[in-house]
Parts: sequence; structure tokens; C-alpha cells
Amino acid sequence: NIHQADLVGPRFIKRDGKFYSFNVIDLFSHQVYIESQRTKEDRQIASSLLRCWKAIGLPDFLQFDNELSFRGSNRYPRSPGLVIRLCLYFDVQPVFIPISEPWRNGTIEKFNDTYNKKFFRRQWFPSYSNLKRQSKNFQRFHNKHHRYSYLKGKTPIEVIRNNGFKPVRIGGNAKLPDLQTVPEGNIILIRFIRSDRMLDIFGEKFKVSKNLIYSYVKAVIVTKIGLLQLYLGDDLFDTINYPLTA
Repeated sequence: NIHQADLVGPRFIKRDGKFYSFNVIDLFSHQVYIESQRTKEDRQIASSLLRCWKAIGLPDFLQFDNELSFRGSNRYPRSPGLVIRLCLYFDVQPVFIPISEPWRNGTIEKFNDTYNKKFFRRQWFPSYSNLKRQSKNFQRFHNKHHRYSYLKGKTPIEVIRNNGFKPVRIGGNAKLPDLQTVPEGNIILIRFIRSDRMLDIFGEKFKVSKNLIYSYVKAVIVTKIGLLQLYLGDDLFDTINYPLTA
């Protein structure tokens, strides 16, 4: 149960300023959720994510690129941002793809292209509020009518119904929790180790074994015990002490 998420923008509405589109896709059904928002601040993204989970349910894993709004602060790399904390609070494992490899989030990137070509570039929006309403119409149209060859010609809604898929949704009245501390859970980063042997964890660099050169590793931050685990394939290769800060 994996979702991919991404930000499109900034885009501009004539005489009504800029906006971003926070797009989420479920890899199983290709059902999408679209949330237009004025900024890419982490609190705005967290609020959009909360509404997404009320609508299409919670994933086990939520995959992001390395956009600062998703991960937190360059100044305090060991203090996970609000979006990460929200994921952990609801037992969702955030996964960060390799740096500068957007194709690793290929499904949502492809939908972003569909969003641009079939929605944003095809209509004139007199205002941001109009765009926000129309984006929800596009979301509903896509989920009900867009047929994917990957899904053997079925639409996302058909896949959900045919498989009896019942997502776990959070309550409609749920609000952003108080996340002053980092909840327990795992934060996953996929990283490619180059010849300099440097592992980049949210801007903080660690020198790793030469045996990892030219390999992809899975780095797992275990928040409960403040440990960074390095996996090569399915095998635990190394551990690094990694205490977190609030």
C-alpha cells in the first residue's frame, strides 16, 4: 500500500497570484488526490495530507522527493519536519527517493504531466477559487474515467471496486495533532553512494565503507532508539548512532 506525493508549481493565475498543486497517487489503483494550495509551507502540506487521508485513506508508505517542505530544515537535519512527524504519527513510513532522480517517483511525475496537459493548460481560470473547485472536478473525472494500460484498461474506481479494496481512512473531524516531539517510527531514505563514499541524510554527510561505492543503500532512521541503519539489499550492513532533536 504505497502512495507517491509531489508538488507542482508554482503556477500562476492571471491577476490572482501563484499557487501549488499537491498531488498524491495510490500505486495500487492509480486513484489520485489533488489539493490546490497557495504556498508550499510544511504546515500547508501537512493540512493537505490530512485531507487526503480522510478521502483516499492511509498508505503504509508515502514516497517523496527531497523537497525541503517535505523533510524539514537544512539547518536542523536531525529535527524531522512537520510532514515527516505527521506521517509517523499515523504509522505511515515516509520514503525519500535518491537525490536528483525524479524518475524514482515516476507514477506521480507522469500524473503531474497529465495534470498540466489535460487540466491546467486546457482551461482558463478566472480566479484561484475557481481553479481550486475545478481541480476537484478533474480529480473526480480522472478517478472515474481515466483508463490505464497498466490497470488492463480499467479506471482507478473500477480497480478499487473489483478488488473490494477498503482503505483505512482517518476521521472526518481529525485535526493536525500537536507534534512537538518526534513520534516513533521509521524514516526511509534511498541513497546512491558515489566514489567519495558520502551518505547524505537530509544534508548531513556521513562517510561510509568503500564496499558501498556505486551502490544504492536504504538508510532507515529508527526514531525510537536514535539509530541509523544502513541496508544493502535486504541485509543490514552497518549502524550509526543518530540521536534526534525535538
